[in-house]
Amino acid sequence: MEQSPLFQQLHLARVLENQDPQGRGRLQVQLVSTELSLWASCMSNSAGQNYGLSCLPRKNEMVVLAFMGPDQAVVLGAVWSGNDSHPQEAQAVEDVYALVTPGGTKLVMDESAAARVQIETPGGHKITIDDTGAGEVLIERGGDQVKLSADGIAITSSLKVKVEATQVEVSAAMVKVDAGMSQFSGVVKCDTLIATSVVGTSYTPGAGNLW
Repeated sequence: MEQSPLFQQLHLARVLENQDPQGRGRLQVQLVSTELSLWASCMSNSAGQNYGLSCLPRKNEMVVLAFMGPDQAVVLGAVWSGNDSHPQEAQAVEDVYALVTPGGTKLVMDESAAARVQIETPGGHKITIDDTGAGEVLIERGGDQVKLSADGIAITSSLKVKVEATQVEVSAAMVKVDAGMSQFSGVVKCDTLIATSVVGTSYTPGAGNLW
């Protein structure tokens, strides 16, 4: 039996619904050419039992539809339509790859020079991994940042840096603290103390002390 020409070509369609009442991940679409509406499976790079890549088109997005039979349609992918629909990060630049969600979350992979990956939220919070030079990892939130580079690890905060643990160990040839005042609660114990001056409300002499 000869199939209708409708099933022998690709079609543009608009997404009407992306919530499948049967929970099968299908899309309800409407063909642009005939206004026929139907449910179609959505093609993915990986699709298995309780795993896979899920990135369903949203309502009103334009998709490309193919027919494997009269009752079996498959969405091959989405297409941009209109001059203003293309995200800035996804412009036609070689070696720059981008994923931008409708909410504004961005993942940009730039290999135009040294490899660089950046994740950014709509609030402007960023994580950047850059292979330029000796490499750098940067976490940013407003004016606060954590930077890992060839020079070491730098933490910058406009307010407070807080470390909580049952035990903190620091191993270094030298530890330098530049502060107007350093405050400790409990007991401070050291092997050798070198000080220009010592001020205290009480003093308990012991072995090795002059008294």
